[in-house]
Amino acid sequence: MAQAENLKNIYFDWLKKELIFTDVEDGYVSISTPFIDNNYDNIELFARFISGNRIEITDFGETLFNLEESGLNINKRSKTIYRLFESILSDFGIEYIKNNKSLSITTDIQHFPTAKNRLLQAVMRVNDLLYLNKENVNSTFNDIMTDFLIEHRILFSPNIEIVGKNGISSHFDFAIPLPEGKERLIKTAARPNDVNQAKIFNFDVRETSNSRDAKYVLLLNDSNNTIRDTMKTNALVGLDDYLAEVKGFEEIQKEPHLLAS
Repeated sequence: MAQAENLKNIYFDWLKKELIFTDVEDGYVSISTPFIDNNYDNIELFARFISGNRIEITDFGETLFNLEESGLNINKRSKTIYRLFESILSDFGIEYIKNNKSLSITTDIQHFPTAKNRLLQAVMRVNDLLYLNKENVNSTFNDIMTDFLIEHRILFSPNIEIVGKNGISSHFDFAIPLPEGKERLIKTAARPNDVNQAKIFNFDVRETSNSRDAKYVLLLNDSNNTIRDTMKTNALVGLDDYLAEVKGFEEIQKEPHLLAS
């Protein structure tokens, strides 16, 4: 078996084994994921049928509770943080249930995998709010990237959803058209060594590369921290060099043309 195929099988075996579904009370199913939160616990979601084939998926308020325990309260009194919070929910189509501070999405059974992935990615993005510079909480890394692309007159489309080979929708933060007719699909990570984002990037590239003529980039905010080799390994395992790459924002700031050529 080729090395790349072997690594790919190891990765997907890990993903299947670590995604654990368990019946719990009140008709809910617990979904334990292999991705970790800020407390280094596995992120857990909960799903239940609410009528016919309609399914509710929720975090039961755990995301905001954990942030509050870490000293970050997300409410309208903190105007900038709350704006960033609402922007993340809007990007992924997530509803905020105020009475129990839960993040939730409702879907049908056919689109359950996509909805689960959207809620999971929204939870991880909300968790990232804890790491914003407390002295200057004005924008997310995606806001900074948007301003950068506009400043350098690089054409782009934000928040791209692509349905992959297994019917699961993958989210990319930016799409940039390239001269040869291809496009560059970019997923960003505000923390340069967030292994969660590396693994999701790897999965999304595999899901969509057969149906999209694109070059994929995981763009990391390395302004304050060096990118570790393990981050690149997790992001690119089993992927061809011509298909996907990992870039740091520091490099892109010096050579903006790397995104548009």
